[in-house]
Amino acid sequence: MPTAAVCATSFACLIGLAACGPTASHDPDGGGPLGPDAAVDAGEGEDVDAAGADAAGGSVDAAGGDDGGGEGADAATGTPDAATGTPDAATGTPDAAPPPDAPGGVITGGPCTSGSAGATAYRIRWANGGGTAYPVYEINGLPDTSTDHTGAYGYVIGFTPSYVDTFLAEGGLLLNSSSFVDIELSTVGLSSIDTATLSIYGRSYNTTTSGSFHWQTFAGVGAAPTNLVSNSAPYEWYSADMTTEIDPGDDGVLIRIKAGPSSNSLAVHRIEICLVAD
Repeated sequence: MPTAAVCATSFACLIGLAACGPTASHDPDGGGPLGPDAAVDAGEGEDVDAAGADAAGGSVDAAGGDDGGGEGADAATGTPDAATGTPDAATGTPDAAPPPDAPGGVITGGPCTSGSAGATAYRIRWANGGGTAYPVYEINGLPDTSTDHTGAYGYVIGFTPSYVDTFLAEGGLLLNSSSFVDIELSTVGLSSIDTATLSIYGRSYNTTTSGSFHWQTFAGVGAAPTNLVSNSAPYEWYSADMTTEIDPGDDGVLIRIKAGPSSNSLAVHRIEICLVAD
């Protein structure tokens, strides 16, 4: 910002710029890392003319001659100097306004791929390992990333997560009545959570019936509307509000996700959690 105007002569004034994831102690339904279910984890300056200023108060242009309206411009005119192209201090551009706060507050994962409110707190993709589904960790935008684990588990010994639907669409984890997904993360560093959204990208893995999904945490249970998830390709994002099922300041958040009615069977390519939080 301009701080002073010093007139060297009565002819001209030069204006200066002042350089001035967790231990599972309670299982809401008794399985996987939340309990004793038999399970297999699927994956772990100043504007100075180029030649300086003349001691008598006139400025000197880049060629060394008088700045009398030739190449340079007198400081009193506010016209950019030909040698620098920089606006004179008297007409300098105001400081740019600071950028607005990120939509997710302290969440750093960027915009949500699902289109949900806030920013991406967590997102994983299921990949194909010769017919076995395993998680690929894409984003952890939480303040505390020390706890970060996702796995697919089953209710029988020897369970192997299946990668299905590779001919009709991208393919994904088969999530049905025999399996579930556990996500472990930490919300330490968050003082409040205004909204939380759980989204899946995929379809109902049933030729005739749409499906849904539901979840449970130590803070509560929730569900997407019945038949929210279409059974047709291509895959789409399906989202549901889970604000009351996730608490701030918790280093042991566990989220268990299951397929829901009517089909009770899903092909899940991605899972995303979006937060608006401080």
